[in-house]
Amino acid sequence: MIKGLKMKQIIAMFLLLCVSVCFAENKIFYTDGDKNSKKIALTFDDGPGAATEKILEILKDKNVKATFFLLGSRVERKPELAKKVAEEGHEVQSHTYSHISFFAYKNEDKDEKMENELLKAQKSIEKNTGVKPYLVRFPYGYSKDDAKKVVEKNGYKIINWTFGCDWDRKLTADEMHKKYSGHIRNGAIFLMHDLNYNERLLSFLGDFIDEIKAKGYELVTVSELLDLKK
Repeated sequence: MIKGLKMKQIIAMFLLLCVSVCFAENKIFYTDGDKNSKKIALTFDDGPGAATEKILEILKDKNVKATFFLLGSRVERKPELAKKVAEEGHEVQSHTYSHISFFAYKNEDKDEKMENELLKAQKSIEKNTGVKPYLVRFPYGYSKDDAKKVVEKNGYKIINWTFGCDWDRKLTADEMHKKYSGHIRNGAIFLMHDLNYNERLLSFLGDFIDEIKAKGYELVTVSELLDLKK
């Protein structure tokens, strides 16, 4: 009787594990990585833009690869810079085409518009960089059920972030630096921007990378952090 009960418990645990594994494989929305792994990802949105060149210089100097969520419309304006991001070994993914806020979009064609933004950006990015994106970060972190259905239909996954604050104009460079440093932890995905000349971020980005490394973390791309390589 006891042996039979133990066997049932083992089978139940095995089935639960299988379900958990299947769920992990089918997950389409992420905000951070494995909390047991000392890996961190730096991500940059809205480019290619005024800060991209300088960011690339810092990353090259520190021998770090990052993930750039590019805007399709910006890629068309700065195709050579977008191509340079890819050629220097950084991960190129999608931030949609024209940065529409789907929190505010109320038209009846919302799903269609969202899909169009996704696919139009994909076409632009692939044409100009040679890379076909499969991860997307919607503007302002939009990740409701309608977005999940659209990305699942088109073979994408949504990537948000663990922490970011470089858009806050009230913060000084030192205050911003401290906030980012305070969120260094296993699996963190840091959100930053390269559309405008992000002077405050650029002033401490190199030091921030050094801090992360000094604490024993490996800096990787988002796909590597989340084991989502296509």
